[in-house]
Amino acid sequence: MQLKNLLRLTGAGLFFLMIAGCSKTNVQETYAVANAGMPTPNPVLIYNFAVNPQDVQQNSSIFAKIQRKIQNNSQTAEQVQIGHEVADAMATELWQKINNLGLNAIRADQSLRVTPGAILITGYFAGIDEGNRLRRNVIGLGLGKSSLDSKVRVLAPSPSGYKELIAFDAHADSGDMPGAAVLGPAGAAAGAGAAAVVATNAVAGGVKSYRSASAEQAKKMADKIAAKLATYFAQQGWIDPSLAD
Repeated sequence: MQLKNLLRLTGAGLFFLMIAGCSKTNVQETYAVANAGMPTPNPVLIYNFAVNPQDVQQNSSIFAKIQRKIQNNSQTAEQVQIGHEVADAMATELWQKINNLGLNAIRADQSLRVTPGAILITGYFAGIDEGNRLRRNVIGLGLGKSSLDSKVRVLAPSPSGYKELIAFDAHADSGDMPGAAVLGPAGAAAGAGAAAVVATNAVAGGVKSYRSASAEQAKKMADKIAAKLATYFAQQGWIDPSLAD
């Protein structure tokens, strides 16, 4: 009965149904030092988030606290590729957003020496699920949903090691939007129109595109994380408070 009602939706009904079922992204603060007691950080080092134990080993001193939390599950070549694509998408978007706040953001890796006065943005992916693209696009309603979960850490070097300044748990998923089979021709046309707009904007703005759903979700997740960080940076007096609005 519910499916029949969905199939009858047209026009405005389809529009509101698509909006309601759009992807969801949320970021929840889990820890924060209210007063870091340090001047404006320079630089802000942004690392690719870890997706497996090998990534942790490459930055062992930075990831020391999270090493045991990374599951040592065997991964296919495709899963490894997707994981690294997701990590690159997250770091690239964070780098752009932090630079836009007026801070000196730098993409970093294990070869870069961490100097006093720097802060580090790092973390790991607790879950990367590409879902089932066919079910997601054709049926939707949560079937074949893709999802992404990450743990975010902001660290500062200290004489006794790295000090944690603030931490977040972040989640993103593709939502419960109906697929083409439910929405019918009108919904498919609306979806195609939206996709065309996104593609045009990406080309015009020089935005890097990714093939995996999880990498696109990582970009949205980074946007939310950057907004949370902007609020924290403003509280510390590191950026103009108007940039955190």
